[in-house]
Amino acid sequence: MTRPTPQRLDPLAGVTAQLFVWALTAAAFILAVTLSLIHRAEYHDGPVLVLALAAIAGACLVTIFASSPRRAPFSYTHAGWLHTLCIIAVLLEAAAQWGTNATVRSDWAPIAYALLVLVTGCYRPAREILVMGVVDTVVVGAVTVAGQIAYGSELIPLVYAGLTAGLVLGASVGAATFSHVLVQRLVGWREDSREARADLADTLRDEVREQLREERIALVEAEIGPFLRGLLEQGSADAEASERARTLSEALRRELVDEVDGRWLSDLVWRLHDPDDLSSHMDETQHATIEAACAALADRRVTARLSRSGDGIRFTLAWDRVGRGRIGPELQALIRAAFPGALVRPNRRIIAVDFAPKDALREV
Repeated sequence: MTRPTPQRLDPLAGVTAQLFVWALTAAAFILAVTLSLIHRAEYHDGPVLVLALAAIAGACLVTIFASSPRRAPFSYTHAGWLHTLCIIAVLLEAAAQWGTNATVRSDWAPIAYALLVLVTGCYRPAREILVMGVVDTVVVGAVTVAGQIAYGSELIPLVYAGLTAGLVLGASVGAATFSHVLVQRLVGWREDSREARADLADTLRDEVREQLREERIALVEAEIGPFLRGLLEQGSADAEASERARTLSEALRRELVDEVDGRWLSDLVWRLHDPDDLSSHMDETQHATIEAACAALADRRVTARLSRSGDGIRFTLAWDRVGRGRIGPELQALIRAAFPGALVRPNRRIIAVDFAPKDALREV
């Protein structure tokens, strides 16, 4: 079971955290380059130092890439790459100044790691952050102790380990605490507002249904009624009248079927292919997310298709090139949060998701 994260519970918060992400990643890389230049006398292996800087640059790119709303959510794999590249940077920087590291306080790799791990507090579960942080703290501390032994430091090497590993541990604990507190508050807010949200949803649903009833009555009064009165006046029906009657009866049948089945999606898209009424198996969050996507594309011709895919359901949303409206980064984050693994390709005008039905599917 996937553990709750701040980003999954509040996808928009992950979007607003982008400024925070860019600031910390920029600070981490600039700090690494600056300290390397200031203390260049301690580095006796230039190529290895360049590799260390490349590793921390890679960690910064992974952080920016993974936190992007267009690639949400920030996955376990992304976090793994972030920690791995940071540890590689620590090892390479230590190798570049092995035996010449006179001032541990100038080691930039642990500091850069601490800055980057703070970002994960907005995106990953607290337990994962803490476990990875403890493991990395041990590695960073061991590397620092070994480096000071090689240098021949007069102080106890553990003192120096505290200067580097302490930063890593402190940042990890801080990020984990932030993640835990934010998740608890979001879950608490959801529980407290559940009844109010349910009442609001019922109110909005009743208003929409009433509006749809009025539209269906208007169909009868504006088109079907005059057509039937015209037939009575003519006293006969030709081929054109028969075709018109068939068209109107089909439109009325669709409206009545939608009213009976409660197919909410048919009123949001231009064309719907859902013969098995699979859209009714979406949960409340998925339902609201698809409504938001259709609303964003209201000026375009949107086509929705639902089909069975193994034990789950495949939902595809496509839209025409002509018209205004788009699926922005915020909405992309919402879609990926509601449908993990969703394929969102705004440039190709398609969204494809697989989801598990909230109720068991009937065999047909």
